[in-house]
Amino acid sequence: MVPDLGLPVKPFNEENLQVMTKLQPIKDNDILEMLWILPNLEKEYKTKPLEYFSHLFGHEGENSLLSYLKQEDFAMALSCSSDHEMGVFSSFFIEITLTKNGLAHVNDVVSAVFKYAQRLRDVGPQQYIFDEV
Repeated sequence: MVPDLGLPVKPFNEENLQVMTKLQPIKDNDILEMLWILPNLEKEYKTKPLEYFSHLFGHEGENSLLSYLKQEDFAMALSCSSDHEMGVFSSFFIEITLTKNGLAHVNDVVSAVFKYAQRLRDVGPQQYIFDEV
């Protein structure tokens, strides 16, 4: 039977989501990568939800996630990005360059990311931030 190649399907399901995979780096770089698979947000261009969150998570100033991670000696750098995949789903990606201490406390780093996300949810969207994006 020939598979239907006309309509892309989501490549992720409950079996391969919410998984932590640890790899041994070849270079002396310890990087934590976090990926969220989201419903397709491509048509939400007026409200820019992915750009809004990329702006906030990627912020490097005072009271930012990165400033906290640096203060705890967990991270040296943080970047984030988002994309829309074949009109089927959207993705949000955070990459954190860890210190050796951050690698030893990787669960604390992951926890900090989720606590920051919860804080953003509690505060809700802010017009002035939307205007900056």
